[in-house]
Amino acid sequence: MGGSSMNTNMFRFGFVLLLAGVTPPSYAQEIAYADLGQVTDTYAIYSLLLTNPTTAGLDTNERYLIAPTTVPGDPGILCVEPPKGREAEFKEVLADYDKRKNTPFPLKPLLHITERYVILTEEDVKAFSNERLVGSKNKPSDERFRGVTHLFRLGDVYFNPQRTLALVQLSTWCGSLCGRWDWRVFEKVDGKWEERHWVRCGAVS
Repeated sequence: MGGSSMNTNMFRFGFVLLLAGVTPPSYAQEIAYADLGQVTDTYAIYSLLLTNPTTAGLDTNERYLIAPTTVPGDPGILCVEPPKGREAEFKEVLADYDKRKNTPFPLKPLLHITERYVILTEEDVKAFSNERLVGSKNKPSDERFRGVTHLFRLGDVYFNPQRTLALVQLSTWCGSLCGRWDWRVFEKVDGKWEERHWVRCGAVS
């Protein structure tokens, strides 16, 4: 128990140092007026989400290419079934989704994962998409995309007011008719986020 608490505190301390020493001054100022706890939880969930993610097609990513802003997610495939007695909590999460779903925010290099990753610019995303739409048999001409098969898009993370239950969507795209979209649910237990398998469906092309 003590070791787990110490690890959590060290992660939060390191996160604050990262914000103060690595991120651009404009973002550090932005965080000063935001809820640091929510930012910490958001990137902790993203880090879990991108640890051995499930993708469409053959996954040969030497590094993860991540779109620069969050996407709202597709409510049409939101088939989450909370256990009996947890429906009210999940409705609170959906209320947060309804409130913030149309407000994307820029992503920062604050992930705590072992895999290499790059947060692209919008121009990079367009270039990657254009190459993949030409045809999967064509060898990519852009060195930035060598050894990569997927573009990752992260949804915002939606919480209940106590920030103990969260909903997020991850989508991966690897070309025409090659994509996957999954909602995921996480719950905080003793200060640590854990996935809850409440999702009964996803979408694959």
